Amino acid sequence: MAKKKKNLDDENLTNEEREELKKEEQTKYAKKDIFLDVAPYLIIIFFVIIIRTFICSPVTVNGTSMYPTLHDGDYMLLYKLTKKFRGIRRFDIVVVNTKSGRLVKRVIGLPGENIRYEVKKNESGEPTEGILYVNGKKVDEDFFGDDAKSNPLQTCVNNPDICSESGVNVPENEYYVMGDNRGNSTDSRIIGTVSYDSILGTTNVILYPFSRIGKAK
Repeated sequence: MAKKKKNLDDENLTNEEREELKKEEQTKYAKKDIFLDVAPYLIIIFFVIIIRTFICSPVTVNGTSMYPTLHDGDYMLLYKLTKKFRGIRRFDIVVVNTKSGRLVKRVIGLPGENIRYEVKKNESGEPTEGILYVNGKKVDEDFFGDDAKSNPLQTCVNNPDICSESGVNVPENEYYVMGDNRGNSTDSRIIGTVSYDSILGTTNVILYPFSRIGKAK
């Protein structure tokens, strides 16, 4: 026969048994209160981990390779699902995972494309403008500052082929990325094209400093 569980309503309980049951009840409710206090924090931590792993996470810009669009120390939001649902588009700002760390760059060439820059010169032979051609068609780059526009030869630094008549062919499933600060950027002109898998996602929202908060161009 199963032993009947004692409770505080039982009139046959001794004082010792009653005190013991009271202690058990207090311990049970104390544990329940602790769980209720901790549960909201556990739920928050769970969702933070899910969001950072699969949806978005913070990223910091290191250096001036994306100047003037982005500044050294800009704190941004990296969207990880963009490339899966929308795909990588030309001129997207992306975060690339490399052996030397994460790089924040702009996509210039897409898989299978031929890209080249034609440097226009004035009558004195001085370079005045660098024009991007994708598969032989002119494409405007409207994100440059005046300084970059006035120094088109900076684009040819480290990889003169991109300014040659034949240009550069981007392999399938690869992307050609460059920094907006063409004269000071470690990008595809040095490390070569980057794979789809190495692109962690896109970023275009500055969270900090507050004076620069908002959408980057």
